[in-house]
Amino acid sequence: MKFTRISALVASAAIAPAVLLASPAYAADAKAPAVSAPDAGAKTSDEQAVADKAEILRLMAAKGAGTGIKEEGAKAIAGGPAAMRKFLEVDQFAVRDTDNQVEISRIIGTSDKVGRGVREAGMKALKGTPQDRVKFLEVGQFKARLDDDRVSVLRIMNAGGVSVKEAGGKALDANTLEALTEFLEVGQFKARIIDNQLLATQIASKGGPAVKAAARKALNGTPEDVQAFLDKGQYEARKKDEADAAAKDKDKGKKDDGKKGEGEPKPDASKEAGKGAGAGTGTGTGDKGGKAVTAASQNTPAGGTSLASTGAGSALPWAAGGTAVALAGGAGILVATRRRRAAE
Repeated sequence: MKFTRISALVASAAIAPAVLLASPAYAADAKAPAVSAPDAGAKTSDEQAVADKAEILRLMAAKGAGTGIKEEGAKAIAGGPAAMRKFLEVDQFAVRDTDNQVEISRIIGTSDKVGRGVREAGMKALKGTPQDRVKFLEVGQFKARLDDDRVSVLRIMNAGGVSVKEAGGKALDANTLEALTEFLEVGQFKARIIDNQLLATQIASKGGPAVKAAARKALNGTPEDVQAFLDKGQYEARKKDEADAAAKDKDKGKKDDGKKGEGEPKPDASKEAGKGAGAGTGTGTGDKGGKAVTAASQNTPAGGTSLASTGAGSALPWAAGGTAVALAGGAGILVATRRRRAAE
């Protein structure tokens, strides 16, 4: 009897550890189906809606987001989880491409800021695929603009002065969109101010009083004043200098004529009076008038003023001839008388 109890106790003690160790594993297996959770990557409908809304808001706030994305994104959020899911999976791509087309059209439409290269590349993108349009906006427009800006800088340099050429050369050497844009929008104008001041100074050094005064006034003013002098003011001032010079030459000519008149000998008043009298008599009576003048001259005593006043040069040869004949006759009589006396 005692042996049987002892055997039962020993058997119980032997299997007790096995039963105790097996109980937790069983419990775990039994509870496993009750605590099973959804897959870690899966989300509930509420969680998915929250995530979709956050993504749409990010797209709407992104840099460069167009009007279409903003408007259609807002409609999708208002439409609920299904509308938001559809917008993210399908609609956003068509809307974004429409926005890209609008942006490209805006870029190539600003003709005062873009060149030929940007316009051609933009037109090509508009005729291409949505991927072409994305590439133009992200890369292509900047490459085309760099080429256009280089052409614009070279054109400005060719027409500019020393300072403009130097500033443009530095921008070309840098060969970056930022450097070229800075020259086109700011640098060229600063350099042109320096060149204009130098040019105005050179014009003043070679101009007349009016040009000098106009240049000095412009240089003491604003850059706009200097530009106005170069564009118009210098020519108006030069006309004034030319007009003043012509007036001075005219006045000088009058003074020179007056000095010449004072230096010439005045004609003899008696001769002028005689010429007037002779001319009056001759024109009035013809040949008879001339004979009358000659007779009057012969009757005037030597040393009188009438001979000089009548200009009796025409009677003088006859008088001299008569005197010569009379002298010759007297000499012949004297010789004949002496011979007669000698013969007696």
